[in-house]
Amino acid sequence: MNIKTGMVVSSLFVFLIGFIIAHVCLSDTSGNGWFNKLRLYIYFPLTMWCLVYYLVCLCYAGYRLSLVWMWLLFAFFGAVRITMIIMEMEGALPFVIPVFLKVIYYIVFTVGTIFFLVVEHKVVDAMTAYPPSNLEYIVVLGAGLQGRQPSNPLKVRIKRAAEYMEENPGTILIASGGQGPTEIISEAECIKEQLTDVYGIDPDRIIMEQKSTNTIENLKYSLEIIGDPEQSVGIVSNGFHEYRALLIAEQAGYKNVTPVPSTTLLPVGVHYIVREFFGVVSLYLGLQGGV
Repeated sequence: MNIKTGMVVSSLFVFLIGFIIAHVCLSDTSGNGWFNKLRLYIYFPLTMWCLVYYLVCLCYAGYRLSLVWMWLLFAFFGAVRITMIIMEMEGALPFVIPVFLKVIYYIVFTVGTIFFLVVEHKVVDAMTAYPPSNLEYIVVLGAGLQGRQPSNPLKVRIKRAAEYMEENPGTILIASGGQGPTEIISEAECIKEQLTDVYGIDPDRIIMEQKSTNTIENLKYSLEIIGDPEQSVGIVSNGFHEYRALLIAEQAGYKNVTPVPSTTLLPVGVHYIVREFFGVVSLYLGLQGGV
């Protein structure tokens, strides 16, 4: 059983357990409001899944996974809502929530959910895009090293770039990424080494950009190398990151840019896809450009 199948099966199992627990809790309550029952059948499975997924993320990546605590926060929110709904059904809620506050909450929650789904649709759309053939350039964004070896996210970017270069012999590749404080070589040099030594790509087709420290600089300095913003350029990154990278590229001045998405690794890929919502919103608000 591969990781994807395992995640689907285990998620269905967690949802089933949550549904059963909700059913047991409802059998002990005297309230009979259908809306409250429906909410419990939704909140219980989702809360359990968030808690289990938080533990899975910790097992795979530990606390170094940025914003991993958000799944614990989601689970806490679900637990609070479950408690309030059950107490409301039993008539044991120690306070009365004014109607206007309930209306405000439901409006904010509904609008926020719709906005989240719209952004996530854009993220998923970019991560499943298929790039056109014969792009003049592709830019591989750096993603951290382990010594002089690529991290797992960078490995899949390099692999995807090699596939595109093999299919499109006229394309030039820009390996983009500077050298971090704990890295032996620059990310650009690592990308070039992997492409030439592992995949047999002609080194004459690879240009290194070794000054950048983040996505904004990756794309800014790469455009300086390209020289013409009208050139057709593909951005090679992990699928979940492609939509935000495209937004940053447009801000940097690219006029003809397209995603070349690589694999989004599971099981932490789900976390990255959801986390990307906050990165995109921050970019919308002009707070930061990405990681």
